[in-house]
Amino acid sequence: MESLGPESGSADRIAARRPVSNTERRQRVVDEIKRRIILGEILPGQRIIEAELTSSLDVSRPTAREALNQMARDGFLIQEAYRGLRVADIHVDSLLEIARVRVALDTEAINEILADTSGRRMADLERVWERFESAGVDSDPLVLHEAHVRFHRGIWEAADNYLLMRIWPVVEAQMTLILAYDQFTRRDARRAHAIHAALMVAIRSGDAERIRTALDIHTMDSAQELAFLIGGSSQG
Repeated sequence: MESLGPESGSADRIAARRPVSNTERRQRVVDEIKRRIILGEILPGQRIIEAELTSSLDVSRPTAREALNQMARDGFLIQEAYRGLRVADIHVDSLLEIARVRVALDTEAINEILADTSGRRMADLERVWERFESAGVDSDPLVLHEAHVRFHRGIWEAADNYLLMRIWPVVEAQMTLILAYDQFTRRDARRAHAIHAALMVAIRSGDAERIRTALDIHTMDSAQELAFLIGGSSQG
């Protein structure tokens, strides 16, 4: 039998020794902060301590600072003079404003998907929906959150619209903060799944009025319910 020789497994050893790039380290910090926000470990308005990140994630201060600045640019964090960074707050007025803008942008994305006579964009969206469905409704909050965000990003990606994808990071930041609060306060995965399923049925129908109604229920009604919860908690 032919010997595998000393080269056997060399690719795996090389991959294992490959140094982690600064970009990967920075993304690890970003992902960890998102995870803590989604799980309610970091709350809206809470300060982010750079030194704590460098210690817990074993990254350099410049790497942590780059990650935090990136998240500030995308809207996850707010920079305050002489006080550092904190997680962006969720305000009732901005919550409803974001919802209205999202409905308009989602409508544009869906219109572009349906306008594609080749059916390629709709096929792309169906694959996105299959991934959402595979997450199920009994997964942990982090899996459900990522599936939710991935589904909405998938709608925009399927539209193949350059401008939508350019502004996606800002929209994702707002969605993450809002969804994290929503999941933390309501934890109703089955309700969320049913609303998304109704939206997909509406999109498949191609009926503009039905799509708009589904988007209003999915986005505007949910935002109004959440605004009521936030308003109630702030008065309590």
